[in-house]
Amino acid sequence: MVQDVRYALRVLRRKPLIAAVAVITLALGIAGATAVFSVVETVVLRPLPFFEPDRLVRLWELTRDGDRFSVSAPNYLDLRAESRAFQALAAYSDLGGSAVLAGGGEPQRIVALPVSASLAEVLGVRPQLGRMFTADEDRPGMAERSVVLSDGLWRRRFGSDAGVVGRPISLDGTPYVVTGVMPPRFDFPGGADAWVPLAADPRSDRGNKELAVIGRLAPGATIAQARSELREIARRLSEAHPEANAGWSATAVPFREWIVAPRFRDAVWVLFGAVGLLLLLACANVANLLVAQAASRRGELQIRAALGAARGRIMRQLLTESALLATFGTAAGVLIAFWSVDLVRVLGAGRVPRLDGLQIDASVLAFACCAGIASCVFFGLAPAIHAARVDLRSSIGEGYRYTAGGRRLRHGLVVLEVALALLLLVSAGLMANSFVRLMNVNPGFDVSATVAMPVELPSSRYDGDRVARFYEELLERVRAMPGVTAAAATSTNPFREFGFSNNVTPEERAAEAPPSGLVQAGWRSVTPGFFETMRIPVSSGRAFTSSDRAGAERVVVVSESLARRLWPGESAVGKRIYWGGTTGRTRTVVGVAGDIRDVQLEAEPLPMLFLPHAQLDLPSMTVVVRAAEDMTSVAPALRGVVRELDPALPSPPIDVLASSQAESAAGSRFNLSMLGAFAAIALVLAVTGVYAMLAFTVAERRREIAVRLALGANGSRIARLVLRSGLTLTLVGVAAGAAAALGATRVLSSMLYGVAPTDPLTFAAASSLLILSALLACLLPARQAMRLDAISVLRE
Repeated sequence: MVQDVRYALRVLRRKPLIAAVAVITLALGIAGATAVFSVVETVVLRPLPFFEPDRLVRLWELTRDGDRFSVSAPNYLDLRAESRAFQALAAYSDLGGSAVLAGGGEPQRIVALPVSASLAEVLGVRPQLGRMFTADEDRPGMAERSVVLSDGLWRRRFGSDAGVVGRPISLDGTPYVVTGVMPPRFDFPGGADAWVPLAADPRSDRGNKELAVIGRLAPGATIAQARSELREIARRLSEAHPEANAGWSATAVPFREWIVAPRFRDAVWVLFGAVGLLLLLACANVANLLVAQAASRRGELQIRAALGAARGRIMRQLLTESALLATFGTAAGVLIAFWSVDLVRVLGAGRVPRLDGLQIDASVLAFACCAGIASCVFFGLAPAIHAARVDLRSSIGEGYRYTAGGRRLRHGLVVLEVALALLLLVSAGLMANSFVRLMNVNPGFDVSATVAMPVELPSSRYDGDRVARFYEELLERVRAMPGVTAAAATSTNPFREFGFSNNVTPEERAAEAPPSGLVQAGWRSVTPGFFETMRIPVSSGRAFTSSDRAGAERVVVVSESLARRLWPGESAVGKRIYWGGTTGRTRTVVGVAGDIRDVQLEAEPLPMLFLPHAQLDLPSMTVVVRAAEDMTSVAPALRGVVRELDPALPSPPIDVLASSQAESAAGSRFNLSMLGAFAAIALVLAVTGVYAMLAFTVAERRREIAVRLALGANGSRIARLVLRSGLTLTLVGVAAGAAAALGATRVLSSMLYGVAPTDPLTFAAASSLLILSALLACLLPARQAMRLDAISVLRE
């Protein structure tokens, strides 16, 4: 074996160009496969960092139409008290919990998430210091409040001081006592800096569904049993509290399915399949190269056979050479994968779950080694078997004869390369088409020259009408800034936050509607000037004005889709609605505005309800500012205005709406970037394969071409012969690839927007690109053939 390795190294040194091409080709394929497998391992295969994660589930309330909603606090408490299929239930606020931290340094804004005391029990984690707050501390109206810090906040803010437990701090001006510090890798829900008691109040509104509820199945219980029990409990709650729960149900989904949604899993597996095709193409390319090299070494192999080498011995030598190439290619591929991990993490940041833990670990390295071994077997067997079939004991002086078997093998590999390349090109083309359509979606408002600044007011210092007054004064000062053309505020930061929703019922249909309401609709609390700032058209009626204040007539503006659904064929202006039920005070529709997509571009516009902020004065709002100047020059001035109004507020972040819109398509961009890179490499490999096959064919058929030229054939006829050979194989490969793509691309359906997986234009464009590229690759060998010196060849 040592002798085989030494000889293989000498062979590779004698032909460094062929060795380099083979190693680079393999390295690209294995690097892509390794990088994507690291994503698969991180996102799909790696266990969740909790105790017995398979017993964890996420609970939802369901509307009559099956839409999922978070759970109200009273319903959560009832579920916790009545359920027997769960060992424990826990809840946390689905709305986040931003707060200003004071104590231990300069004030800073952190995410202090309200959670139930049972969270640590459900997830099976323990604080590294101190303890979680108790059930007694997780009750409404407690005088002394507890807080548990994340490891990151503990290290950043308190310098890893173990004496932090028991220390008082202030959150939004309210005193808290630190009871514990969570472990370093605990990050649930993601982005939390601290956890405070939820203090779920059984007297709160059952229609206010703002709690995310998770549960741990009891020993022996199945998720089917849990779902059945939840439906029964929801039925009882519907009968007991029809005003909020009529028609509602409840369900549970596995925790992993919630953390990594099926669409993300599907996308990751699609990418893994695509990179598998790329690796197969790379192996075919190298196999074709080695088959041609083995054919050119026929004389050497004949000598080895004449000296007594058996066929098995010669095959072992060729396989050793292939193994060396695979080893070098795998090593280079792993290095490239290490370098590409950061790029993959950046491309998928914020849109691909669990990607922050992406790394090349032992399992990924093991996969790379297995991929290298499989590649060696694939591309190494072809030249070895081909060499074994050559008549090694024929006369050495006969030279090399063109064999049909070798030709068919090389041609078959070229067809395979072209087919695989077309499959990847079509997939990338579909993703590109989908991405372009997604980026051209009209969100219903103008994002150009507009920035968004989320502002969160602490409830401890802003009560009553102080919230409305703060935003009125803030917007007044912002509008007076040089370069600002319009400004307003909305309760949802466009493309950064999920919006709110509630039931809407027309007054005239309240008798026939269930007590909880008739239609689910999104809602936004906005200030006067919002529609003008965002350039949302108001098709009928009017927008909000300064006269729409607290104590005045309660008014709303509805979106066009909501107006059509509630009053088809009628004018919505002047109609009255119930918001959040079917009783109480009504609100009058004063205007109809255009539909908007301010959360997800790919989703259909949600029926929307707009309420004047003065009549629903939420403390957390996003100020949107349209400016005539450069956005970067506006940001410092905006922060300055906030500091002037309240120096205790942390400096707010500022987002450019155009960038936020682009980032909302990060998932599609990630898929496109990965598939596009694979397709580009596949195109290069396929074209290289066609060129290499034709170049070798011209070289091995030099005598035949020389005889043809000597008998009167002109150069153009010889060139057509070569071109016809290359294009025939390309067209056969394109036909095979198109047939495969018609079935294979259907798995992309869930990843596409506005384009069918069998889109004919995409198929035609990908096929044309591949055929044109192959034609260009054929030109150089054809040129060499037509310029062959027939006299010199015949004299040899």
